[in-house]
Amino acid sequence: MSPGWEHQYSGLFTPLPRFAVEAYTEMPRYVIHLPVGITDLAEALDLARTLARSLASTPQVDVSGTTVSAEDAQHVRHWVFCDRIMPDRRRCAREADHVGACLPDDDP
Repeated sequence: MSPGWEHQYSGLFTPLPRFAVEAYTEMPRYVIHLPVGITDLAEALDLARTLARSLASTPQVDVSGTTVSAEDAQHVRHWVFCDRIMPDRRRCAREADHVGACLPDDDP
């Protein structure tokens, strides 16, 4: 790794606060799978981004965890949004594999 990487990733391996851990361990969680038939990956990513943003105000929706997969290879996921965690513990608001610096923002 390049020099200075410790500063860039300093908060990445910091343990989550207790309330955050308890939120994910006390009750069972369920994931909704909503198949959408699109034959182009770029179009599927664009639709997923649009749907995720439209549901961002719903507290149960983890917008930053949105992924797209092929119907016959659902174990291979393509991230819709950047998965880097920002210093304030939110994820970057830009799309996956973006060029340039990450942006901390309220809405992805």
